[in-house]
Amino acid sequence: MLLRKDLRLLAALRREIRGYAPGFLLPQREPHGALDGELHQLATTPADVVALQVDRLLTLARAGQASGSSTGVTTIAAALEAGERSFVQRVASELHQFWRGFMAERWEGLRCRMEADIRHRGAFMASRGLSATLNSLHPAVSYDSGVLHIRDERSWKVSEWSRVVLHPSPLSSTWLLRDDPWDDGGTHLVYPVGHSGAFGGDRAVGPVAEGELGKVIGEARLLLLSDLGSSRTTTELAERHRMSASTVSYHLLRLHRVGLLNRVREGSRVYYQRTPEADRLVARRYRRSLTPQLARA
Repeated sequence: MLLRKDLRLLAALRREIRGYAPGFLLPQREPHGALDGELHQLATTPADVVALQVDRLLTLARAGQASGSSTGVTTIAAALEAGERSFVQRVASELHQFWRGFMAERWEGLRCRMEADIRHRGAFMASRGLSATLNSLHPAVSYDSGVLHIRDERSWKVSEWSRVVLHPSPLSSTWLLRDDPWDDGGTHLVYPVGHSGAFGGDRAVGPVAEGELGKVIGEARLLLLSDLGSSRTTTELAERHRMSASTVSYHLLRLHRVGLLNRVREGSRVYYQRTPEADRLVARRYRRSLTPQLARA
């Protein structure tokens, strides 16, 4: 997709980042900071920092090649020949194009999914602890005795004295690790949002993914679940769907117990919202319901 948009340097960096990513690609983000500010930080990275970190990236990328240089290495090296300032300005420009062409229209939905995942995992950590939370991130990720292990076709080990920043990603289908041996920007672990099987413990969710959702959980609960893409209270839901508050409360309790709802108390009010797993199930049901209509269109 990056190549189709002619974002060749960005595509080359994406291809060659296998564990180590230059720290200047992760600008320090201030709370509620604007994208323009982060791109400005990137575009004005000091030349000596760019030269050092890109050289590290190229050295590691070349070491990982069986023979010769890959297309990605060649593209990065050629861009660097124009000068470090030109290099980071081109990266910032291509990131801006990527944002406008692909991310801008999708961002609100993506942001909501990431925030929901953060709330869910925060509640999960409070009730079950750090170890259970880290073990729920991805099948390849496990935590034991102060060490985070990542095992599949690749293998990594991160000790407890390393500061690991977790990033939920609705765009990733697997884990990504930025493991920086020079510690220019810390260790960052990206994990997919809505991963099937996350927050295990109640396996009642499993059959829902394969069956018809309404038949499995009941039409009343499906109605409530479909309306909980945003946080709502029991009273709000009762008014919206003309049910008694006690009936709504009963259904919400059951949905919460099987891991389909988050529950957050703010003062005297309790808010419910779908979990990432529930988002995935509702979205799948919605796509299935549209299929016959699209076929007739």
